[in-house]
Amino acid sequence: MNSFEGLRPIMTQHFTLDWLTKFKLPEVIHFQQRTDTNADVHNTSDFINATMNDVMSKKALLWGVMNQQIHEFVGMAGIANLNQEEVTIYVNLVDMSADDVLEITHRVMQLQKEYWPNAKRRFNITPHDKEIRDKIGFLAN
Repeated sequence: MNSFEGLRPIMTQHFTLDWLTKFKLPEVIHFQQRTDTNADVHNTSDFINATMNDVMSKKALLWGVMNQQIHEFVGMAGIANLNQEEVTIYVNLVDMSADDVLEITHRVMQLQKEYWPNAKRRFNITPHDKEIRDKIGFLAN
């Protein structure tokens, strides 16, 4: 694949996934502050720049997640370690239902299977409760 540019935006039934640079910085900062009280303009900007550098270097894909109904930034999802034998499916959402987490996780898994079918995978999902863990295990098979 020459460029990851075609891998955005990604649509699910209820969410749109797009590059972090497509979201307003205050929205991303607010999300980051839910799990990191030290998040500010400087370190969030650095995070977005590092993330997009990884995308351009084809090391990882990371999208911001927008709820289509309320047009609000609700988290991040992606695939990391693309240059290794085992990729990481990454989903970080706050205050979302298990069904929403699974909807996004399933879509990212579909992309991984389509573009990196031979890669083993592991998961870094937040929140990660028993219901989500069990359903991810089912989806992964």
